[in-house]
Amino acid sequence: MKRALIIRHAAPETLAANFSGVLEQHGFQLEPLNVFASAPAFDRFAPPPLEEVDLIVALGGPQSANDDFAAIHQERAYLRHALGTGTPVLGICLGAQIMATALGGTVEPTGGYQFGLRKLYVTAEGDADPVFGNLTIPLVPTLHGECFSIPPGATRLAEGFMLCRDGSYRRINMAFRYGNSYGFQFEPQLTLEELQVWNRELGGDYALMGERFDPNEEAARHLREFARYEPHYREQMRNLLTAFLYNAGLF
Repeated sequence: MKRALIIRHAAPETLAANFSGVLEQHGFQLEPLNVFASAPAFDRFAPPPLEEVDLIVALGGPQSANDDFAAIHQERAYLRHALGTGTPVLGICLGAQIMATALGGTVEPTGGYQFGLRKLYVTAEGDADPVFGNLTIPLVPTLHGECFSIPPGATRLAEGFMLCRDGSYRRINMAFRYGNSYGFQFEPQLTLEELQVWNRELGGDYALMGERFDPNEEAARHLREFARYEPHYREQMRNLLTAFLYNAGLF
């Protein structure tokens, strides 16, 4: 059986049933690695040897890739090794940011905060990509206040816009590819059930969007909009993950 290491940085953020189902369908044993329990000491990153892992999925969390936690440094080194040896990595939100810094990129605050559906501006390379090209409607759920640069040797697949707290807009990177690995500044695994958990456990994050937004209105709007969109989103993300596995030679 193939082994998928699922790196988790926050209790409410999981792989969710949609992505778990695809991986299990294709013969993966899912092995969660929780690295959030001891912050700020944050010294518990203890993954299996890389040669025993077929796939790495690094999920999001409230930390920063720039935090001086032992586990962040250790995870970055582990991902750097994986990326250098061709082990497929799917980095999501914080996971993508750590992945970008492992490749020599940078992470910085955006000047704003997003928690809700946002439009992607897909590049020509993203549209032609055998994996990312499966995203048929470029509307994605987001949850972040930092962004990554495109690291050396990687290909930009999509950009987006952040409404900053000072009222200006900023263009930010939203997706990149490096070899057979991908980094996404959005939440491809999200399901309606998972969003309901996030709205309950992470609802305070809506206040981080700034004074132009009412947290209660944003939470209700996000849930309402995603409930209507989620069946299509779930299907296109299943197709994207399946293409990712196929492209990486994992089935």
